[in-house]
Amino acid sequence: MIENNLLRHTIPADCLIEIFSYLEDDQKTLQSCVLVNKLWCENSVPVLWAQPFNDVTPSSIIDIYMSCLTEAGRTYLIDNGINVSNRRRSQIFDYVSFLKHISMGNLYTVVLKWTDRTHASTMTPKRRYHLSTEPSLVVYQTLCRLFFSRRSSLRSLSLDWGNMEIWKAYPLLLYSAGINTYLAQLKEFKIHYITDWSIFGYLSKYAKNIETLHVIGYSFELPPHPEDEQNLASLITIQENLRNFSLFGYSTHPILTLNSLGSQCNSLVSVEIVYIHFNTNSNSPSSSFEGLALCRNLEELVINNCLFANEEILSPLIYATFPSLRKIHIVESTFGWDAVMVSLIQNNPSNLKEIYYKPLDNQREQNIITPSIIECVSQYCPWIIRLGVPIGTSQICHLAEILTSNVCQLKSLSIFRMDKVSWDNEELWRNLGGLMPTTLRHLNIWIYIGETPMRLFLQNTSAPLETLYVRWWTHYLGYDFQLVDTYLKNKPIEFAGFLRHRELNVK
Repeated sequence: MIENNLLRHTIPADCLIEIFSYLEDDQKTLQSCVLVNKLWCENSVPVLWAQPFNDVTPSSIIDIYMSCLTEAGRTYLIDNGINVSNRRRSQIFDYVSFLKHISMGNLYTVVLKWTDRTHASTMTPKRRYHLSTEPSLVVYQTLCRLFFSRRSSLRSLSLDWGNMEIWKAYPLLLYSAGINTYLAQLKEFKIHYITDWSIFGYLSKYAKNIETLHVIGYSFELPPHPEDEQNLASLITIQENLRNFSLFGYSTHPILTLNSLGSQCNSLVSVEIVYIHFNTNSNSPSSSFEGLALCRNLEELVINNCLFANEEILSPLIYATFPSLRKIHIVESTFGWDAVMVSLIQNNPSNLKEIYYKPLDNQREQNIITPSIIECVSQYCPWIIRLGVPIGTSQICHLAEILTSNVCQLKSLSIFRMDKVSWDNEELWRNLGGLMPTTLRHLNIWIYIGETPMRLFLQNTSAPLETLYVRWWTHYLGYDFQLVDTYLKNKPIEFAGFLRHRELNVK
């Protein structure tokens, strides 16, 4: 009877597959699911093995993949001195077919650990370093042939090749028998350290379904050859549904690349640009952001540590309309962003949830515009969840309007001093403490505040803070342990966990 009841209430396989898909990053839970019964095992193993290579992957996983090699692959390893004689055994599952996400850097790291473990006893002390490198490359190349074969079901590929040695496997990605299959299926592509720009040309021939593209170039001074940048622009242009794009440390003024974003105006929802130097060599500097300004479905805009030669470069964004915009994140990027921030808030307030603007220190007292950013937030989107803005003492009234609004949902607040007027005022901080909403969890104060004003603030606030960061404490004064201990009394929060910087990824 009990057995019949269990069978009657068995979760259908398609439901299990859907459930397990949400556990892709929870290896421990998935491993537990494998042990429940045959049905759970059959449907959880593919998810568990979809992304097997990470920072803590044991080297023994290579033994599993060794057993999946063809006879030709085994022969190649044996001919190159790799001992695989005891690694030929039948597997219950086709583990290669489950592989959907692969980081080439993580794969190489695991292979290194495997060869160090399995071949250490065969190396003489004088030659160990040399021999531990070459076997690793042989095994690495063999696994690449296996993973990029016609059996491939890859959806995500990360070429994080900081180690120049593993670029020796690069041709295998482009000339493997299954290139048409695996590149056509790619949904996410990341590349770190671009040593051969031709890869974008090959990708543009086959990979047309990329939804997430991350390019990290580490080329801060010399721009790429125009043909090289055109390859990247072409890759962007041919995509059918590019949704997320990020560009990091990629040369100077990448006009072709940024212009190509306009080709994805109906699909692009997130753009991140970091460490780019926008110079004035272009005849039409404003053209840099014309493509981005066309992306009406944009939800997230992140610009970090970029240098802009003048404000004209940003002008297309002032008039841009992004009805779905949720997040604006501008950090320490030069020239003209105050006006852009105000325009973006005024033109696109309906769905804004995160506004974070941290100008360079030497710009906070320059070009103070009216209306201010904090005033615009108060007027157009007081329901903001995460807010970080420069503020002057004359604008505290607008902050108060946000904090006391009947639609206030603020969870994270960061404030930076805009003017030279002292904030070390006891009454000011006592009043601000009383205004903090009960929704607030994270507070970051980049303004000088003494011990007494801070004590009055904490005594008068009802906000259940989980983290507090005061820059002047950490950089100049040191923490007042007694003050913080008093605030944390009877609260389930550790001292070290409370006094930390928490501005990003607040949920």
